[in-house]
Amino acid sequence: MKRCEVCDKLTDNDTRFCRRCGTAFEYDPKVTPFSETRIILAILLISFVGWVIYSAIPLPLPDPIECSQTSYRRFNRIANQYYRDSKNVLRSEVLFTSELSELRSYRNDAEAIAVPPCLESAKADLVNYLDKVFYIGLYSMWGAYQAAAANTESAGIYWASFNNHMNEVKECLPNCP
Repeated sequence: MKRCEVCDKLTDNDTRFCRRCGTAFEYDPKVTPFSETRIILAILLISFVGWVIYSAIPLPLPDPIECSQTSYRRFNRIANQYYRDSKNVLRSEVLFTSELSELRSYRNDAEAIAVPPCLESAKADLVNYLDKVFYIGLYSMWGAYQAAAANTESAGIYWASFNNHMNEVKECLPNCP
């Protein structure tokens, strides 16, 4: 920041004249090209690009051998991603067979994840939840809204049970049975 010697107003480094009184500033080739505004915008841009890259990196699967904080966090992030993706599929106005296939693939992928023994009950609840979500979409596609409502209720029960199991595992880490 520069300070005008005439009116004592602060201004950015890249300005050549005071905005209040119009006094010309000295040119300093070491300071002038690097204004604070440009530096802050560059830092924000680099941070945003870093965040986008970090979010795009696929999640590694949890370690099936030991029950650790890392395997807990990985499985929790994977489960929450399945939750968001399945909700986004169900939000569409009309479901087609491609969306039903996507819901079924979420269930099959979740069932194929190898998890440590402490996360097995949570994995079973996640698989059951994704199975109920598939049937919600299937019944909605057929127009059987009462059956879809019943499956929505049971899917909510499985998701709550999943969260309870994950909380229990979080409390006993790293010495879970």
